[in-house]
Amino acid sequence: MLKRLIAAAIAFGLLISSSTSAQQEDTDTRTVAAEGESEEEAAPPTLDELEALTIPSEPHELLEATVGTWDVTIRIWSDPEPEAEPASETEGTAIGRWILGERFVETVYEGEVLGRTFEGLKIEGFDKAAENYVSTWRDNLGTYTLVFKGDCEDTCLERTMSSSFIDPVSKQIFRIKGVTTITDNDAYTYESFVITPNGQEFKNMELDAKRRD
Repeated sequence: MLKRLIAAAIAFGLLISSSTSAQQEDTDTRTVAAEGESEEEAAPPTLDELEALTIPSEPHELLEATVGTWDVTIRIWSDPEPEAEPASETEGTAIGRWILGERFVETVYEGEVLGRTFEGLKIEGFDKAAENYVSTWRDNLGTYTLVFKGDCEDTCLERTMSSSFIDPVSKQIFRIKGVTTITDNDAYTYESFVITPNGQEFKNMELDAKRRD
């Protein structure tokens, strides 16, 4: 939903090009030389540094908080105005486990959403090269794959991630903000907020997880 002048600058550019070509050539020569020097200064990473990027570290350890078997309560708001109608509330389960050498946490959610059997799959990790958290989300209510990226403070008790999706009705791009809050060792909350193209933000989902004894 966004767009748009082109014209006489082309003629002006042709007019001045001949008078500046010699200067430009000299400038290009100096630029290439400078770029060559900067490239020489930026040494490529060593093999040890590259290998370090493949090894899980402290940011990965902070994902441990969602590993385990959980009983979950899911609340869904289908109207942008929460007071317009009460949330639809259902119960379910979640099982989080380490995969791929404790580089990622895979969480499988099962339950019922809006009267339909629900299965969701989240895989979350930390990209050491990009220095941010990354997660993917898929479920049986659609054919999409959501890719979230985000960060958190040192303890990662609250992690904020964002993604985007195409609204199937309007065909516009909407953004999603997901906030995971670690309450304690036995509980965490996930909140989902939809952000419309005009900037309106509303909560559409909340999940409360309690560790199963």
